[in-house]
Amino acid sequence: MDEIYDFVVIGAGFGGSITACRLAQGGKSVCILEQGRRWKNDEFPRTTGQFRKGLWDPKETYGFIQYRAFKRLDVIQGCGVGGGSLVYFNVHLRPPDEIFNQSSWPENISLNTMEPYYSLVKDMLDAVPLTPPKGYELPPKTEAFFDAAEGAGKETKLVDIAVYTGPDRNAPHGDRTQSACTYSGNCLIGCNVYAKNTLDLNYIPLAEENGAQIYPLHMVYKISQEPDEGYRVYARRLDEEQHGQWEEVSFVGKQVIIAAGTLGSTELLLRCRDEYNTLSNISQKLGECFSINGEMIFAGTLFEDREVEPGYGPSITSYADCSTANNKIIIEDLGFPTPLLWYLEGILPSDTRLSRLARFLKIYLLQSIGIRNRSSRFSEELDAITSGERTTRFLPYLGLGTDASDGILYLRDGSIDIRWSHRGSRLMYKELVQAMKALSKAANGKYFASPLWRWPLRKLLVAHPLGGCIMGNSSQDSVVNHNGEVWNYPGLYVADGSVIPSALSVNPSMTIGAIGERTAFWILHNREMQLDDSETPQKN
Repeated sequence: MDEIYDFVVIGAGFGGSITACRLAQGGKSVCILEQGRRWKNDEFPRTTGQFRKGLWDPKETYGFIQYRAFKRLDVIQGCGVGGGSLVYFNVHLRPPDEIFNQSSWPENISLNTMEPYYSLVKDMLDAVPLTPPKGYELPPKTEAFFDAAEGAGKETKLVDIAVYTGPDRNAPHGDRTQSACTYSGNCLIGCNVYAKNTLDLNYIPLAEENGAQIYPLHMVYKISQEPDEGYRVYARRLDEEQHGQWEEVSFVGKQVIIAAGTLGSTELLLRCRDEYNTLSNISQKLGECFSINGEMIFAGTLFEDREVEPGYGPSITSYADCSTANNKIIIEDLGFPTPLLWYLEGILPSDTRLSRLARFLKIYLLQSIGIRNRSSRFSEELDAITSGERTTRFLPYLGLGTDASDGILYLRDGSIDIRWSHRGSRLMYKELVQAMKALSKAANGKYFASPLWRWPLRKLLVAHPLGGCIMGNSSQDSVVNHNGEVWNYPGLYVADGSVIPSALSVNPSMTIGAIGERTAFWILHNREMQLDDSETPQKN
């Protein structure tokens, strides 16, 4: 273990992996501290029992899916070497130009200045529209979504996704064999053929080829300034065998890049400022402008007789632009892994739901006192589970839009909490739901509202939180400057979704990746990259 690194990078997701890779390519000594562990394709869960081990709970399991519940929101995020790329739905979209024209963004940044960095990410992750693998066609849900969008008069197209569909090959970096997508629909719970171009197949091994060192199972909890040496990063090294056990360690970086995700990075800096007082001059804007990117999951169209098989094919393949005069809104087709579809089978509406439930309870009680035999009970239970077959006819949507970005992240009893309400975004969500209903009507299907969003819950499951350490023009309006450097702390950077100061209305992974590329380029060259720049980083 080196005593002092040029850069200590916290987090191995899009922001951390990309900055670490480019800085290592630039000749810098780099280490990455990641709280999760490394994963191989044959370790991803497929059964119910295995899925429990896929959840992150350091006292019990070192899983790759972290689920955090709050009053009005639940947040799902990746945890492991590869971060969010292990669980995301592979979509890479540039935001509309109008997003960067908002006053909340720094003057230096526009879609035009970001274009070279977007191109780098697209190239490295091989993000292209779906070309079906040999022997496959476009998934039925893609065709159904196209019909719905076109019937509603909305522009629709296949999205760029980081999914490989060609013949078997060695991954561009590292020693892994990559096979074509098998349409398993398991993007969320890990791809067991490496068809997903996750970060551990490209940026991370390329970083290691250039000397970067990765330390999995290292939970960073504090950063302090070191006289004449940069910053000391304190972490708990988790025991690989004994869950809940750890060893205190620290690393010194001449410079530090925080890329622990929107919640993780904000929580870390809040602790450093307000609990440990080690970074007490961080801007008072820390924790503000939290956005859920206008997200809504679980709504969709239920067809009478059209089979769409939402668990078949890449999780997202296409989108429709449903923007209004007031808000940017896009809606995407959405697929889920089989375990989640079993859950949805139980909550989708059915005219026979109550009668089947009553019949099942009657059979169960009779069996309990010995009147029915085991086989009859089993057949009734199986029928109760499978007779609806609703999920095969259900087309889920993912909605994204320009919410108010007015949430607050703060510490409560030493952990991150969220103060968020839909009130400031009421019009946006009204228009989003109207667009979803229009798609359903055009497809001759029945609109099914998200059960979480129904009154009085008004709760959402969120996979794309943004903000909290926003970039801007001064410490009075932001936490970091336009290239991610924390105001008042030279050499301390943030490079993830937390620096994004507004909703994007598209999946943010490509923008987070581009921000990582831009931060690294500014550190190395102190200028903006141009298209066909002589200093453009290489893929090898």
